Amino acid sequence: MKVFLGGTVNGSTWRTGVKEQLNINYFDPVVDDWNDAAYERELTERRYCDYLLYVVTPKMTGFYSIAEVTDDSYKRPDKTIYCYLAEDDGHAFNEKQIAEMNRLGEVVVANGGHWMKSLEDVVAFLNKPVTKVAQTGNHYDAFISFGRQANRGFVVGLSNRLSEKSYRVFFDVNEIPLMVENQEYVYDAILRSDNFIYVISPSTVRSEYCKMELEFALKQKKRIIPVLYQELQRESELLDGIVAKKTMLQAPGKGLPIDDLIAAICAIIETDKDYVHMHSELLFKARKWEVLGRNQADLLYGSERKKAVAWVSQSSDSLKPLQLQKEYIAASRKLSVFMLPLLWLHEKTKSFTHLKWFDKVTLIISLANPIAMLDQLRTLLFSDNPARYAGVSIPMWILFLIIQVALTFVGIKNKNLGLFISMVLSALISATVILLVALNT
Repeated sequence: MKVFLGGTVNGSTWRTGVKEQLNINYFDPVVDDWNDAAYERELTERRYCDYLLYVVTPKMTGFYSIAEVTDDSYKRPDKTIYCYLAEDDGHAFNEKQIAEMNRLGEVVVANGGHWMKSLEDVVAFLNKPVTKVAQTGNHYDAFISFGRQANRGFVVGLSNRLSEKSYRVFFDVNEIPLMVENQEYVYDAILRSDNFIYVISPSTVRSEYCKMELEFALKQKKRIIPVLYQELQRESELLDGIVAKKTMLQAPGKGLPIDDLIAAICAIIETDKDYVHMHSELLFKARKWEVLGRNQADLLYGSERKKAVAWVSQSSDSLKPLQLQKEYIAASRKLSVFMLPLLWLHEKTKSFTHLKWFDKVTLIISLANPIAMLDQLRTLLFSDNPARYAGVSIPMWILFLIIQVALTFVGIKNKNLGLFISMVLSALISATVILLVALNT
């Protein structure tokens, strides 16, 4: 994560203390030689930094910093952080100026930005770790996208009411928005969600992060449920065209009471619920198959394949299968005849191959390999039999067989066809050697 250190310059030293305490990257636009290159660099950093911090102090000259924070709080609300210092190295704001600074803070908050009351609060906010609550394997009935600052209270209440109805709902609990290290787990949650609730407000449609979430959901053909929380004015032109054409549900105070809003959302969630859930489940698996190189090991098998084949032949008014899902199901129907027994064994044995102790036990067993070889070495070096070099150690081959059987199950667990075939053949050879030696002794 990276923060742009904007605001008052003019000899102010507030940046020095902030930079010393930050645990994240930062860009300081203050340079000794201000030229065209420095200006271009500043514009680039303002565009790509995760946060834009503007600290205004009594040392300011002109109103450029105030214009910057106002403009960015409108255009990039999730990124903007505003803070003013009443005193700075012997300079101080008067009461009228403080009142103006407070009014500016209210504007920033109304736009969806962050207003911090001290540099200590700024540092604590920027250093706060991301809390990742989306866990692998979770399924959600709905993902809620919203302008984090302005709409948080409404979204928390909405989530609680849906949870009371036994629906699983995800919304990003972090005040830190969708940045590089936070992006994948948010996208993962969208993929695992059957519906995408888009809470519409000025701060939402201006938010770059909400836009990224919405674009990802639309690309994945998620069912969009628009909820109008705050009326749009000049922001109307920023509203996505696909969303604008949909029927919007009204938030409390704008039309429907909260109970009616919840009932309307629940009715949409329940519509074609099984079909929509299969859409999410198959999309997640198909993307995994695509990312991992379209391996047969990640295809559908058995009852899962039958359900997917039945699903793709159905239809829903609100959702259609993606091309990737169709390709995934088609490939699953053409599984290699060699892969079928491996996948069957994988299903039948996963009750114990996925236990915590399994990997540790197979690792310990595999360490028996050099021990087995020592017995063969002893036979060759110290036996008085003239034909000792033709001798075979039964204990060694038994240990080999145990190792090969263990690795066969590892191949089954990991659906590794090469390892599975190799170990099965090795085990057959070992068993044959043991049997032949036993019959001739």
